[in-house]
Amino acid sequence: MSFHQRIIFLALAASAALAAHAQSITGRVADAAPGGGVLPGANVFWAGTTIGTATDNEGRFTLDAPAEWPAALVASFVGYTADTVRFTAAPTAPVSFQLQAAIELGEAQVVDRVSGTRLDSRSTISTEIIGQKELKRAACCDLSESFETNATVDVNYTDAISGTKTIRMLGLDGKYAQISLENLPFIRGLSTSYGLTLIPGTWIKDINLSKGIGTAVNGPNAMTGQIDLCLLDPLTEPPLFVNLYGNSQGRTEANVHLAQKTGANSGNLLLLHGNIFQQDMDQNSDGFMDSPRTRRFNIMDRWMRRTERGMSQFGVRYVNDERRGGQTAMSMSDPEHAIHAGDPYVVDIRNELVDVFGKQGIIFKKDPSKSVGILFAARRHDVASRFGRRTYTGLQESVHASAVYQMLVGRKSDQLKAGLSFQYDDYAEAFRDSSFARVERMPGVFAEYTFQRKDLTIVTGARADANSFYGNTVSPRIHLKYDLAPLTNVRLSAGHGFRTANPLVENASVLASSRRVVVQGPLGMERSWNVGASFLHKFKWLQRKWAFGVDVYRTAFLSQIVTDLDRHPRTVAFYMLDGPSYANSVLTDVQVELNHVVDLKLSHRWYDVHTTYDGVLRERPLTPQHRGMVSLAFADVKEHWRADLTWSLFGQGRIPSTTANPEAYRLPQRSPAYSTVHAQLTRIIGTWEVYLGVENLTSTIQRQQIIAPEDPFGPYFDASMIWGPTNKAMFYGGLRFALSKKGPLEKEKP
Repeated sequence: MSFHQRIIFLALAASAALAAHAQSITGRVADAAPGGGVLPGANVFWAGTTIGTATDNEGRFTLDAPAEWPAALVASFVGYTADTVRFTAAPTAPVSFQLQAAIELGEAQVVDRVSGTRLDSRSTISTEIIGQKELKRAACCDLSESFETNATVDVNYTDAISGTKTIRMLGLDGKYAQISLENLPFIRGLSTSYGLTLIPGTWIKDINLSKGIGTAVNGPNAMTGQIDLCLLDPLTEPPLFVNLYGNSQGRTEANVHLAQKTGANSGNLLLLHGNIFQQDMDQNSDGFMDSPRTRRFNIMDRWMRRTERGMSQFGVRYVNDERRGGQTAMSMSDPEHAIHAGDPYVVDIRNELVDVFGKQGIIFKKDPSKSVGILFAARRHDVASRFGRRTYTGLQESVHASAVYQMLVGRKSDQLKAGLSFQYDDYAEAFRDSSFARVERMPGVFAEYTFQRKDLTIVTGARADANSFYGNTVSPRIHLKYDLAPLTNVRLSAGHGFRTANPLVENASVLASSRRVVVQGPLGMERSWNVGASFLHKFKWLQRKWAFGVDVYRTAFLSQIVTDLDRHPRTVAFYMLDGPSYANSVLTDVQVELNHVVDLKLSHRWYDVHTTYDGVLRERPLTPQHRGMVSLAFADVKEHWRADLTWSLFGQGRIPSTTANPEAYRLPQRSPAYSTVHAQLTRIIGTWEVYLGVENLTSTIQRQQIIAPEDPFGPYFDASMIWGPTNKAMFYGGLRFALSKKGPLEKEKP
């Protein structure tokens, strides 16, 4: 092809693209009530045709023009009166729908039900949405327990005595997933180990679980995915909500939510949480408490104002968390342990945390397709811990700020986002006699372009961040989604992510041992590439709704801080990776409505995770290669009764080598396969919900949780080798009550 022919070809292609743009209609659907928000998932279609779409999470839509004019555009949403706008020609500006809530409601009938966990077919990134309905299926006392019925995120205890839980995603520790609060950095830094237990599950409205590399706009740290927490909305919550909880082990909790209107379009929500556990519980008779005695107080105040021109919000949170564990009083009085009666092995962990955060969104008055968002967050986190004679203290003072500008471009089907960010972190850590301190200042710039043409969506973006301590990093990202059919799509993604690590607090479990801590050479930033593909197909078969999804991802590290437990059973070494390190994962999900009252979920996870330890490529320890889940959810037609059953299966995993220990203090090379069963029954009576449940019904437990528990100050003591449950069957119960402004609380919409 000659040069002139190429010019003509490009001109024709550009003309075709412009023509395609001209055939796209955009707009937004919102609630017409004062202070009403946008309506995600609303249906928008041309009357008398098959051309239609659904609004995204911001209430916006894009759809093709009809074959001929005039035409009528219809918007509808459950519980609202449909609205119709007639056009004699293509509109030249975005269309705005303001839907009125239906005034006269007949007897409530469940015609269609949405599962508590939904595989999102509209998002460009492979996303799983966990709603309140799913969160209520478990005890859900804190965030770490919110994933007990989810197969994408694995939950496990970090050690046998601190009661700290951690998560894994795509086969890697949760520190490689970006855990955010409505796209603000949240669980990071010193809160990486304890942060999951420091936010109650009742505060969460939805959890958006995105797999693979995150977008450039949302930050650089989503190396395996993003877990974005969406808080309860002050403008829609009832004036009073109470959740009381207690279990058979002696733990009690209370959650109280108080919401009030502060104006026509504004509201305030006060969230209170208290937790107390004061039992010396030793179910495997090793002389150590299985969980520490705990006192926790958590409070958040959130104010929000929402208008047609934008949204403002401000929040503040305070957490005080105290845990005291170690040897039980009975074990210290036992003659076998009498030598330590004057110097018992005590675990003492204290967290005090203050968060301040806010957002300001502004929609341009003359052009609603343009907007600016300003986000900020500040944190002070003070940590102090003692494991026997080992002490650790840490202080984190952080500030985050970012500004995002977005606009529709071309003929309003494409979107451009660009902005600036700044992250400031001041860390002061001390372990035994050594002090570690650093200050990081990281300004960044990012841009992201969304290209959409009928069934194809491509999001390309890049970040450039300048870290004052570790240097500069550029992170390109790309996401592609192609719709094979309205409910069938294929996604591809690739990108570079990075994070700065705090290896001592992120591996706090090794402090619960006599291992000598070795830091070998300077430690740097962790960087990786993540590539992935996913397939999602929703269909009807045998008169039932089905959803089938497969996700395949690979995370390959360019640089990584290796935590080496294999060098010697009495040593933990931290050093930079010298060799390959990767995590391959294949995730398969099947969801089906067995009938109008029972949903079934089947999941399987396969992980291939290897890291180079001292020049040898080894399987990553304490990571099962296989995990499966079978989940049944029952809700009667009027939703007066709910019942849930989850059976989780875990395959074998490698245990770090203990062959250098005397035979009495050795562990097997691999952990056994095991399974757990969780169940819950809920009765709804008007505005009350009463629930009873059990976790680990079969009392599956790791018997030997501690090496050398009889000699906690000896050279072989190690409580960090945890591969399975540390608690037997735990029964729990509680009640929920919500008070509506207009009398009896309306039944939760499925």
